[in-house]
Amino acid sequence: MVRAAVLGASGYLGGELLRLLSLHPKIEVAQVFCRSHAERTVGEVHPNLERSVELKFESDPQRVDTDLAFVAEPALSSMKIVGALLDRGVRVIDLGPDYRFTDANVFRATYGADHADQSHLAEAVYGLPELFRERLRSARLVANPGCYATATLLALWPLVRHDLLTGPVVVDAKSGSSGAGAAPTAASHHPEAALSVVPYGLPVHRHLPEIRTVLAQVGPEPPTITFVPHLVPLVRGILCSIYPTLSSSTTSTSLAELYTSVYRGSPFVRVGGVPKLPWATGTNRCYLSATQVGDAPVVFSALDNLGKGGAAQAVQNANVLFGFDERTGLEISGFGV
Repeated sequence: MVRAAVLGASGYLGGELLRLLSLHPKIEVAQVFCRSHAERTVGEVHPNLERSVELKFESDPQRVDTDLAFVAEPALSSMKIVGALLDRGVRVIDLGPDYRFTDANVFRATYGADHADQSHLAEAVYGLPELFRERLRSARLVANPGCYATATLLALWPLVRHDLLTGPVVVDAKSGSSGAGAAPTAASHHPEAALSVVPYGLPVHRHLPEIRTVLAQVGPEPPTITFVPHLVPLVRGILCSIYPTLSSSTTSTSLAELYTSVYRGSPFVRVGGVPKLPWATGTNRCYLSATQVGDAPVVFSALDNLGKGGAAQAVQNANVLFGFDERTGLEISGFGV
């Protein structure tokens, strides 16, 4: 049994991690951390988590004494913690953005701050198993991808891998409000978000440099990408409508065959018709559909931002790290409606 700690366990991602790990037969949550809820039980903060109600929150991450640590802290926080965990032999899956760039200059340009743990940047493995499964097997430090980045990369990778992009790509992305985290903001306040669709993160959303960086690792020169995210009146889920520029010989049938071939053997990617978000909600699945609208190719990508876009993908990465079947603890049906 792998003993795990969850740092930042009071937020949406941390709570989802605890829910999923409560169902995992080979990973036991032994410690949970959150400074603002120290000495409270998990059940007091997350009443839905009946199997973990008596576990108490601790405040000092120096007290982590487990095989694995899931770090679900805000941006610019985990880089102050992770180095010490690695030095003590704890393997780390960071759900935040602090280790998604191997280049400290790109990190600074994206997040407006110097990285506090540059010595470990180069060893972090980007935690998208469909692209980097073999690298993950021996990793000490995993950088769990961003939610928008996961949805976009899984949609674009087959086109990049086969060098089919001939021009710009437009990504029209929509996400529920849980992607902003548990702390309320003016933009996520219910009266602001409940009856509106709002583009945000402009002119350059933080996930766009992440997407470009990863595509540069797996294919030729990355295409020009216009990425516009929107907040929609939902709690969970991401739907991306992606408009790539491809050669005129590409057909709807050939696109569908390509995606089916590339993701054959990937247990959490489904290729088929135009997806609906409730299929993916609560799961680790990404639903892809590649088709043509008139003469224009369109790729749809749908996932749960707290699932395949966050906590569930972290569990998938843990399964890879410890040699478990990737599906362990994650064969959960979507909500459906």
